[in-house]
Amino acid sequence: MSGYDIKKLTEMSLSHFWSESYGALFPTLNALVDEGLATKRLDPKSGARRRQEYMVTPKGRRAYENWLREPADRVQMRNELQLKFFLTSRGSIDDSIRLLEEYRAQQKEQYAEFKSSEAILAQAVRKNAMPDTIEPLLGTTTERSNELLIFFLTLRHGILAIEARMAWIAEALRRLRARKRRQNTTR
Repeated sequence: MSGYDIKKLTEMSLSHFWSESYGALFPTLNALVDEGLATKRLDPKSGARRRQEYMVTPKGRRAYENWLREPADRVQMRNELQLKFFLTSRGSIDDSIRLLEEYRAQQKEQYAEFKSSEAILAQAVRKNAMPDTIEPLLGTTTERSNELLIFFLTLRHGILAIEARMAWIAEALRRLRARKRRQNTTR
């Protein structure tokens, strides 16, 4: 799989909880090659683009399996919106409301994308067949039998997280607007 294919697959299946830029992806792939965890070769069909294909080595497979067995690190949150919202406490309520309305619009857009993916994955889980958009990247093998369900459940986590954020936004906007009305009537 090429770096471009890996990036595309990441965007399709992991974007609700993990993102990588091309600037981070290629140095990571090259480090895996340097450590003997992957190999790379020129894709003979790439022509003038000189596209590299990366393959996991047996050593890389063992490292991956060991990594999966390790306890996961505690989730480290870095949420710019939450930071900005927190800091609006020194500003006007209008600034807080504007920020939350923008956030709500972003969340609605992302929610629609996730729900579209959910429909595709739910159908794929029922049929036990990779969706056309993913199969060219992953191929089909018997070891992929659980992947569809895991992909679906991971996406459901993203959907439920957005639903929780949308509920919080609705509550926060309701409370902020109520505070603003009270402030306007006391003036």
